Amino acid sequence: MELLITGAAGFIGSALTGALRGAGHAVTTVDDLSVASPRPHPAGLQVRDVRDLSPADLDSCDTVVHLAAHKSVPASFDVGGFEHNVTVDRHLIHTFAHSRATRLLLASSCEVYGQQSGPLAEHAPHAPRSPYAAGKAATEHLAEVYRSRLKAGRQVGIVRFFNVYGPHEDPDAVVPAFLDAAAAGRPLTIEGDGTQARDLTHIDDAVTILSSILARPVLLPVVNCGSGRAIPVRDLAHAVIRAAGHGTVTHTAGRPNEIASFTADMSLFTRVYGPVRHRPLKQALADTLHERRRTWATAGAHQ
Repeated sequence: MELLITGAAGFIGSALTGALRGAGHAVTTVDDLSVASPRPHPAGLQVRDVRDLSPADLDSCDTVVHLAAHKSVPASFDVGGFEHNVTVDRHLIHTFAHSRATRLLLASSCEVYGQQSGPLAEHAPHAPRSPYAAGKAATEHLAEVYRSRLKAGRQVGIVRFFNVYGPHEDPDAVVPAFLDAAAAGRPLTIEGDGTQARDLTHIDDAVTILSSILARPVLLPVVNCGSGRAIPVRDLAHAVIRAAGHGTVTHTAGRPNEIASFTADMSLFTRVYGPVRHRPLKQALADTLHERRRTWATAGAHQ
């Protein structure tokens, strides 16, 4: 495959780029570095705003993977938090539609499901509870509009990410925030009572899921990327404490519009692509903690 990946210096983008290049695929990488991962940037990275891309920039590839986004739910309540992602997404979809690329895979989020019970299947209705989620839902609707106008053989697919974690993740996310606090001897801060549950997918498993999607010639209109299991945040905190060998927990006020539970229904993915063997949480947390400690040690040695 010849691919172009936006958000290629981000947490998921950099990991996917490495895996695809390691498998022998040609990958053009684009990122404006406004939200970059601590992971080393991919070789040949084009530091560009997605909104500056033209159809000619996409003509040399067959597949475009659009991962670039501002993904903070709390920050999305600020002015412009909705508009930025939608504007970027709309430009990329429109640019793809006028290029010679044949496939576009768009990143969406479990946040579009909102407060719904049980495992969340792709056919569940949108019920966004934040500007970020509303923006992702809007992008999905835009994709459907453009999909109906594409010539035969051209495709737009959507992958809805649940909570992806692992080394080099944004330190504000729940898993690295807990790991960093435990390693620094600070209490692990839980918002609310900690009963809110999240479907955690290790970055290696997420890359396996994405690689499976891209390896097939036909993209599904929408497919989940998760583990199919959810863990309460308070249980996650205690799992981190066990991995670190020490730690305490403190609670703060709950987040407004907090979603009680996100669990991916992975039956569609499994039926089409086959099962994914997910890494056990205990081992994945230990490995992630080890990698973050190694990163801190390296950073400290260069200060």
